[in-house]
Amino acid sequence: MATEGMAGGEQWLADYTRRVGEIQRKAQETQDQIKNMRARASSPDGAVTVVLAPGGRLESLALSPASVQLGHQRLAAAITQTIQAAHADAAAQTQAALQPLVGESDAMEFLKHQVDSAIAEDPAAPSAEDQPQAPPRASAEDGDDEDFGGSIMRSV
Repeated sequence: MATEGMAGGEQWLADYTRRVGEIQRKAQETQDQIKNMRARASSPDGAVTVVLAPGGRLESLALSPASVQLGHQRLAAAITQTIQAAHADAAAQTQAALQPLVGESDAMEFLKHQVDSAIAEDPAAPSAEDQPQAPPRASAEDGDDEDFGGSIMRSV
């Protein structure tokens, strides 16, 4: 009888060791998948395209030739909104990568809530039309010494 108990214990330990190894393998695969993930987004008009590396680091920003016609405020808004869209994509990719590992759990519910919040923030970003317009700049002929955008030398 004692040997049956030992055999049962050995079987339990072997099953447990196998399950732990399986979890470790899945965790490593998920970590590798997230490490190699890239989130991409483009503005609706294609003027701005961004790629985010893992952790949300901006890896690349591409501006089309048409982007210069947007003006600085609309271009800034397009860049901001496109980065927000890429962040939402990154969150969704992370959620998809973690789903097989954590399944339906409190951790997954928290992550889903974060993804939903990121996606909800994207359309709520202020549009370029909502941004205040900059006042017209004074020219050098007006005697404005504070215009740092031009040359520091004046012709006499």
